[in-house]
Amino acid sequence: MRRPTLSCRLLLNGLFCALLLAGGMTASQAQKLNTKLPSVFLSFGEFVKKTADVAYPSEGARLVLHNNTRWPIYYQKNYDPTAGAASIIYTIELEDGKRDVRNRVDVVSTGKLMPGKTLSFVVPRRDFPRGSEIYVEFNFSWELDHGERVRRESVHRAYFLSSDLPPWPQQ
Repeated sequence: MRRPTLSCRLLLNGLFCALLLAGGMTASQAQKLNTKLPSVFLSFGEFVKKTADVAYPSEGARLVLHNNTRWPIYYQKNYDPTAGAASIIYTIELEDGKRDVRNRVDVVSTGKLMPGKTLSFVVPRRDFPRGSEIYVEFNFSWELDHGERVRRESVHRAYFLSSDLPPWPQQ
């Protein structure tokens, strides 16, 4: 079998590189519904006057989880007896990188957010310490086994910075 000439190899390598670059640029964009937005992200929705917590009612901020991918995402939720419903689990990461743990009910389940859909949840004002971040962990279906995260599999996070909140309304 004849080997391609040098000029032919350069041409083929150039075409391969061009296809690889073009494919790489569009491959990640092809997974998004709106290429101008992040894949999965949190945004501010609105301020609320009272949270559902009857023991500690306070003002809060409604955050919105957006799935801008072509794939369903799966997140953890737990039963909130004060709200009488399940609520998405979020984590507070303080400015120094430590997590501020909130006690939760041990009834945990998995929620599913379909492509192009959003899910809102309320975070009490006390959960936004200065310089902190709120994040929600999620997985894609291929990272789960019978609805459970595969051990040592990647876990993705969508972040919202407390500094991205508008000023709290005056009472």
